[in-house]
Amino acid sequence: DKIKEHQAAGTGKPFVSFEYFPPRTETGVTNLYARWERMAKQLPLYADVTWGAGGTTSDLTLDMCIKGRQTYGMEMNMHL
Repeated sequence: DKIKEHQAAGTGKPFVSFEYFPPRTETGVTNLYARWERMAKQLPLYADVTWGAGGTTSDLTLDMCIKGRQTYGMEMNMHL
């Protein structure tokens, strides 16, 4: 729906979206969150997190999506 809404607006501007794999370590998670602050300034149409990728837990995927929405204001999505 977000893409359709963007296209219907007729601005002709491209949109940005981000896709993330949950990091395997706590340090990786911390580093990713530090980058999200800068990346959110690009005003992505949405950000996507792979559900339980690379042996990570699905809990981390959910936590990342919650933080992305609540802390950085990004529209978050999860996929398999």
